[in-house]
Amino acid sequence: MRLHRTLTAAVLTAGLTVAGLTATVSAAPAAQAAACGVTGSNRDTGPYGQYFLRDVNLRNGPDWACRITDTATPVNKVDYFCTTDGFTYLRTASTKYGWVYNGYLKGGGSTIPC
Repeated sequence: MRLHRTLTAAVLTAGLTVAGLTATVSAAPAAQAAACGVTGSNRDTGPYGQYFLRDVNLRNGPDWACRITDTATPVNKVDYFCTTDGFTYLRTASTKYGWVYNGYLKGGGSTIPC
């Protein structure tokens, strides 16, 4: 998705010539990438449970581009904190913290916004 936005912005700002017509369009600034290195507030009061559907990577922010800081498996018990941008911030029972894609979590992750 980012590559598509970048290419579209490059084409729009460069100007186009189509059938002898020239059009120059200014592109709006690209949307800011999700912040990596952020934590979520512990707003979700649900109990610890086995919520991973598969082995997962814990990231340091709610975005695929954020650094992987740890891993966890379906046997890990998890405490959800909150969700944003399709990721849930959580803590495992062994005190690993990180963001996990909601599609890898039973029930789609936390329902409480960060």
